[in-house]
Amino acid sequence: MKNAALNWVRLPLEGVENCRELGGYSTENGEQVKWHAFIRSSDMHNLTKDDSSFLEAYGVKTVIDLRGTDEVEEHPNPLAEANFCDYHNIPFAGQPILEADALKNLTMGDFYVKMLEESPYVQVVFNIIDQAADGGVLFHCVAGKDRTGVLAMLLLGLAGVEKKDIISNYEVTYTNLESFHQFDKGGTALFEVPKEFLYSSREYIIRAYDYLEETYGNVEKYLLAKGVEQDALDRVKGRLGQETGAASVVE
Repeated sequence: MKNAALNWVRLPLEGVENCRELGGYSTENGEQVKWHAFIRSSDMHNLTKDDSSFLEAYGVKTVIDLRGTDEVEEHPNPLAEANFCDYHNIPFAGQPILEADALKNLTMGDFYVKMLEESPYVQVVFNIIDQAADGGVLFHCVAGKDRTGVLAMLLLGLAGVEKKDIISNYEVTYTNLESFHQFDKGGTALFEVPKEFLYSSREYIIRAYDYLEETYGNVEKYLLAKGVEQDALDRVKGRLGQETGAASVVE
């Protein structure tokens, strides 16, 4: 088995294409986001036994599945039955937001803004993170791009990571999702959404990032507006490796 004590940018899992770290990014206070603390991922239903053992050894203690109920029923996450972690299914985008007809009338960036404003679960997710057992928090959706990408943006922004690093963290998603590349070449839509929704183009996440800055000032103020308590935010920042009370901005 691969050495789980190391820091892996993309985790070496056989059954998952896009499972990677938030650790290692520099923060505004001269530190870096803590390794083994937050892992973002795509769908995990093809996780192998060795993959599961690696994640356990890597320190994962909490799994937050951001998919809707229908997606979970179609492709259950094996970690829901694992004894080394707590599993939570929180439909981060909210079911109505994911309706295909509604998506066809939105740009990808506008979809992210809609998620930020209309999801009823932002506070729920951050409270779960706050109360999670010591150890790594792994969060995922289907591609590990949209719902996962927005949550990753919020966590990295809360830690004080620079804008260009948050963008690059998002952009690499499509590179990792090799199973999507066939649809790009053939021009066939996937999941009954426009082909453009397969990509992780920088303008998509910039739209959401800039919206937060213009509307709220920074990620922390956004989360406070969504009902997350300051004490909880401070504890989440501690999990990220950010000193409690240090300023965290979206630039």
